[in-house]
Amino acid sequence: MRSVAWSIVDKLIDCVSCGSFPYRHTAAEIDRTAHEIRETAAVNPRNCEARRISAIRGVKVRYTFGRTVHHRGKKPVDQSNQVALGETLLDYVERGATATCESIYRQTVAEYTCANQAAAEEQAFFRRRMLCIGLSARLPEPGTFLTDELSGVPVLMTRDAEGNVHAFLNVCRHRGSSVAQSCGKAKAFTCPYHAWTYNLNGELVARPEEASFAGADRGTHGLTKLNAAEHNGMLWVCPTPGLAIDLEEQLAGLSPELAAYKLDTFHHFDSCIIQRRMNWKLVVDTFLESYHFCVLHKDTICSIFYDNLTAFDNWGSNFRIVSARRSIDALKQQPHSQWNIMPHIVGIYVLFPNTVLVWQLDHIELWHIYPYGDDPDESILRLDLYTPEPAINEKARQYWQKNLDLVVKVVQEEDFPVGETIQHGFHSGAQDHIIFGTNEPALSFFHRAITESVREMR
Repeated sequence: MRSVAWSIVDKLIDCVSCGSFPYRHTAAEIDRTAHEIRETAAVNPRNCEARRISAIRGVKVRYTFGRTVHHRGKKPVDQSNQVALGETLLDYVERGATATCESIYRQTVAEYTCANQAAAEEQAFFRRRMLCIGLSARLPEPGTFLTDELSGVPVLMTRDAEGNVHAFLNVCRHRGSSVAQSCGKAKAFTCPYHAWTYNLNGELVARPEEASFAGADRGTHGLTKLNAAEHNGMLWVCPTPGLAIDLEEQLAGLSPELAAYKLDTFHHFDSCIIQRRMNWKLVVDTFLESYHFCVLHKDTICSIFYDNLTAFDNWGSNFRIVSARRSIDALKQQPHSQWNIMPHIVGIYVLFPNTVLVWQLDHIELWHIYPYGDDPDESILRLDLYTPEPAINEKARQYWQKNLDLVVKVVQEEDFPVGETIQHGFHSGAQDHIIFGTNEPALSFFHRAITESVREMR
């Protein structure tokens, strides 16, 4: 009798041909399938069943809490790049090494505390660049909208009936009230003050006492438009009206890397807002080295990751660091053609200057980090958790909530309290600069880019 493994293979082949994976199996069944496929191939790679398995070679099969066999298509990192990155990380493991830069870098404390520096950063980074608002999943269907004020500018973003994305200042053209709150689905936005009404395209479609506004043409009093884009499953907006920014130029060649993650297929689970008394760049700094793992996180993630071991690459001012899980040692026993490094790493992309995308084992975290008001000692951030499938049942919701709670717990109880002591210490006069070691190349790179960008603005 044919085993369950082969019946699943048959279904896989059928699904490959139609491009869908609608069926479900238990985790145990999938585990047995993987084991039997390996055993069969090892015993008789030429037998007919093995040849059937070869028909699904390259198909990525995984299971989740929902136990759905799922096809993710292309790996986020193609095979040649996987091998190169895997070899780099394993070499670091073998030598007890990490990515380095040529020399130490001294960064002035004033970058974190100076009000003039903060004002210059606001113009350079939070008014004159495209800012990531989230993944496409935050506008999941026509008629949905979201609001965002983290930059200090009230933004309204919509997806119209044709599926196109728009962005506006969330400001009524009559007396300046907000026309939308939070997020959701709507056909139009009605100002709560005097009921001026705007459609999803930002057009003013109705206002009471129309005759009282002769000389104020409705066609010229729609919501103020902002430059917006939906690109590789990400939503972007420039908060300054009339300013057109070349997003591809801003990403500086990173687009193919981001496209491979198929971000448009992820689903928004939940978000949380965090406010701390520390400069926004200190929040970003938290993500940029693994030198602290087994000191600050000795009871949480130290046992999972190699300490002080990261790979570093950049695209213009954007960059990526990759930390290796201790499980990466398993690759040593596999031929390069079979390598899949993704379960053995965490990839962190900094979309310069303030968006941090974290590729985890089975989900994506997106951190949006901003200064809060005019105080350089204050920051505000939003953490979005995105999942490969929607959380459609209580078990799924509990699973993802546990993931979100764990992330928040680590940063709130371990990373950010230390960051606040750093910010406080900056005002003590103990030092006029801090030092980034050669083992912290991402920190040096990030702060050099900050300094250069602000200098260009001045």
